[in-house]
Amino acid sequence: MAAMKPVLCMNCGAHIRKNGYCPECGMNIYVLRKAWNTSDYYYNQGYDKACARDLSGAIESLKISLRYNKKNIRSRNLIGLCYYEMGEIIEALSHWVMSVNYKSDGNVAVKYLKDIKKDPARLAECDAVAKKFNLALSYVDSGDHDLAMLQLKNALSDNPHFVQGYLLLALLYMQAGNYEKARVTLRRVLKIDKANPRAIRYLREMGTSEENILELKNGSIDDDGLFEDVENEYGGERPETSFNRKLLKKRKLGELKTAGSESVVRTGNFNEVSLAKYSGLYVLIGVVLGVLLLFFVVVPKREKKLVSENDKLIRSYSEELAEKNSVIESQAAQISELQLKLEEKQEEEAKTVIPDYSGIKNGMSDDDIENMIDNE
Repeated sequence: MAAMKPVLCMNCGAHIRKNGYCPECGMNIYVLRKAWNTSDYYYNQGYDKACARDLSGAIESLKISLRYNKKNIRSRNLIGLCYYEMGEIIEALSHWVMSVNYKSDGNVAVKYLKDIKKDPARLAECDAVAKKFNLALSYVDSGDHDLAMLQLKNALSDNPHFVQGYLLLALLYMQAGNYEKARVTLRRVLKIDKANPRAIRYLREMGTSEENILELKNGSIDDDGLFEDVENEYGGERPETSFNRKLLKKRKLGELKTAGSESVVRTGNFNEVSLAKYSGLYVLIGVVLGVLLLFFVVVPKREKKLVSENDKLIRSYSEELAEKNSVIESQAAQISELQLKLEEKQEEEAKTVIPDYSGIKNGMSDDDIENMIDNE
């Protein structure tokens, strides 16, 4: 008979005891498996959102995935790609470095870090963008909004995917009352992150309808005039940087491998995905889900409510009927008691003897008879 393969701890790699606990780290293998499965579930959710360019939603799902399993290499690498696409290079690097520290063999994050190290100018530009953004924040604090806008536009010309810079610039335009420029700025955010919650909230605060928000998502950002003053400062041309050359290219997600397995998970292009061809299917699925919800949730709940109300009504009628029956029985007992007393009274009266004076009247006067009756 073949020997059973020992079960290794997913946390530290030690052999698991028969009771399901690790002798080294003390973790329960069943709890770990459930946590890691939950982490994979949120990774898949984040992957789907990232493919649809909902980068903010993808980052939130991937954060939950890492909360359940901080060593989830696929989640680390994907959240780094999301941050990189949104222009937050430092956040991306931090996640990729942690990913490589957890696992270096066959980890695509090693390639990402090597590509960045090959171009030192890119890191220098990251530092310059961060300094310009921080300087713009200081100008905002001091009330110099014009200088803050200029610094933000310089930073965004160097890194045209810097979402945080666009959001701050849009706020400054909104405060200045230039809502058209604010919408142009937020349109660039939605082209990078289609469901960015802050950008959508700013548009709604400006009174933009949901239909116009959808048009902004699908609109073009070419020649929108956002960087006109920066282009004039550089002689009519935007400064050529490695960000402008490389960040605007389509980036592939790469082939990410499952932890402890050689199977390849889903891959795809990190660009826009059109969902229009699935609209009919989505409508059909919505109708089916609505019908199922009606028959399995709404109708049983309604029937349960009706049964409960019927039970309450029957209970109230039963209590009222019992109370009236009690009153009737009490009154019947009183009637029986009165009838008994009446019969006893009639019997007593029947036993009373009335004297016979019929034979006494002969030979007696009326006065004598009355006197005799009085004496008796």
